[in-house]
Amino acid sequence: MTSLQKIALTDLHFDPENPRLPEHLKNAPDIEVLEYLLIEANLIELMLSIGQQDFFIGEPLLVAPDAAGRIIVVEGNRRLGALKMLQDTAEAPVIPGQVRQAREMAKFKPNDIPCLVFGNREEILTYLGYRHITGIKEWGPIAKARYLRQLRERHGDDHAEAHRILAKEIGSKSSHVAKLLTGLALVEKARDLGILHRLRLKEDDIPFSLMTTGIGYPGICDFIGIAGSSDVQVEGLNEKHFAEFFEWVFDKNHGPTVLGESRNFDKLNRVVANEHAVNELRRGATLDQADLYTSGPLDTLRKLLKETEERLGNAQNALNIAEGIEAADLAQADRIRKAAAVLHGSIRSLLDPEE
Repeated sequence: MTSLQKIALTDLHFDPENPRLPEHLKNAPDIEVLEYLLIEANLIELMLSIGQQDFFIGEPLLVAPDAAGRIIVVEGNRRLGALKMLQDTAEAPVIPGQVRQAREMAKFKPNDIPCLVFGNREEILTYLGYRHITGIKEWGPIAKARYLRQLRERHGDDHAEAHRILAKEIGSKSSHVAKLLTGLALVEKARDLGILHRLRLKEDDIPFSLMTTGIGYPGICDFIGIAGSSDVQVEGLNEKHFAEFFEWVFDKNHGPTVLGESRNFDKLNRVVANEHAVNELRRGATLDQADLYTSGPLDTLRKLLKETEERLGNAQNALNIAEGIEAADLAQADRIRKAAAVLHGSIRSLLDPEE
């Protein structure tokens, strides 16, 4: 049973399980949550909006009591943060000048907040699942996954059945539900294995859609040791291969990632399924170069010969307009000439062993 009530701002508390917050802010003090919201969630803009137009009663906060009797804002934590920061006595943990300016411009500083009160947090979950996962106010992929896991905890041990139930609740497909949960499990594995720390990444820094896209490829799943995109327990994970996959897809510490764009997953899928190709990638080849080795040795040789011929042609065209040629350039061209002669001799000997 729900009811619309006005509740004093001082009685409203942030949701400690808010899926839109990073994992390290779960159950964090209000001051840390406010710092994150001010820096990462554009809270000043929302303060200005509420301060000029007042709190919109048509979108009340969704609240429920917790086990201790506190009123928890399950839906509307960003608005709650803006309301708290509009109060003259509230301490701004960061950017105090901008907070002060937003307060000074405010015509409205609401204290009694319209709230839709539910009996408990569980009653709000299904509604939010549809609203933010497939509905009109979609969250980002990792927030969706975190919320789905909260919904998942209400169901039994049969994962397939739980995914079907969740899919019906949120108006989605069970395969999509499973993929999000598997992707979240893998991100948390990367955290627990120290991969995130080594790459100087945080969970919310990761383009989560790249993870869920990647595990849609059978070759990649085999390589990292999961049964597929619905393997939410990831018990057979090959930690070494998973670390490699994670670095290729997400590591930007030395420039663009090895993967580059998401459309290159088809290449990575071929490469990791081929021993020669993946070894080339490990040795520092680009993804395009490693992909040449996925078609078999003879096709690879022919592709490399064609590519080399094209590059030499391009070099000749560049030479026609280049200025400042040096002796080092001639020496490099000589090394290429000798390497080409050796390659030519090797191919000729294979065609005519007597020579």
